[in-house]
Amino acid sequence: MKAIRVRKEKVEEVRKLAEKIGAKDKRRFIKPVGEFVEIPILDGYERFFEGYEIIWQSSPVENPRKELSELLKDRIPKELHRSIPNSYKIIGDLAIVKIGKEIEKYAHDIANAILISNPRIRSVWRDLGKEGMIRKPRLELLAGEGSETIHVENGCLFKLDITKVMFSLGNHHERHRVAKEVDEEIVVDMFAGIGYFSVPIAKRAEKVYAIEINPEAYGYLLENIKLNHLDNIIPILGDSMLLTPEGIADRVIMGHIFCHEFLEIAIKALDRRGIIHYHESTPLKVLERPLMRVQKASRIMGKNCKILNFHKVKNYSPGVVHVVVDALVY
Repeated sequence: MKAIRVRKEKVEEVRKLAEKIGAKDKRRFIKPVGEFVEIPILDGYERFFEGYEIIWQSSPVENPRKELSELLKDRIPKELHRSIPNSYKIIGDLAIVKIGKEIEKYAHDIANAILISNPRIRSVWRDLGKEGMIRKPRLELLAGEGSETIHVENGCLFKLDITKVMFSLGNHHERHRVAKEVDEEIVVDMFAGIGYFSVPIAKRAEKVYAIEINPEAYGYLLENIKLNHLDNIIPILGDSMLLTPEGIADRVIMGHIFCHEFLEIAIKALDRRGIIHYHESTPLKVLERPLMRVQKASRIMGKNCKILNFHKVKNYSPGVVHVVVDALVY
């Protein structure tokens, strides 16, 4: 059984490639060995990893989880097998699964199969979408019990109730990327939530102003500040349109995907010059719209704007992507 042996700092890069081309062997877990990590791959994919060390795993760590389709093949009609979810989100010890209408009759069977396939899962919830400006989750309990959990990400602890506040796993790499760029700075997080950006950033920043309008999310923000033993986050409950401090920041985080009306407020928060990370959900046919919005707001505020980075964070819906603009405003 073959694996790629890489240093820890290369794990994410190689793992993503292996998953993208279908090379990763899901029957085995990724295995840390000292300063290295072994990423299991299927036979026949070796040529895609030239320059990396390919080894034979003598003692692989088997993945005991069975595919849901295998567990449900005798409970769900064969013609519906293609509708069985092939993945689900895990937040802490809770699972969230999307189930289409054509198979919702078997939702509880699917949930129980998830509990069987993954013993560390405590409850399974059906994802029914989000609602409102604060994108409150709409969830239905299918199996198990409990909606509050502690999720671990990039060495940070996040306590939350998944029925009250959202946690987007797809933004994991973006949160990590931005936190790594911070170096003893003053940061304003205009839509802090439970501390998605504020908590990891605070470990490298001088000070973080974390603004959150949702009282339930704000309550968890306070808990997560304590859980992570941070004393340099200043939490602010209220509307960032009204409460964002002016003229103090080296960097402003605008992590809400519908926040273009707040751009001028973000620019006012900067101490003469600084970096803004502006997020937006935009149709592919107007992909340049976020860039133009940042540039226009800068002109209105009498500032120059240099685009440092513009990339997709994740797919949002068919034909729509979540993007982020990193802009130096001066």
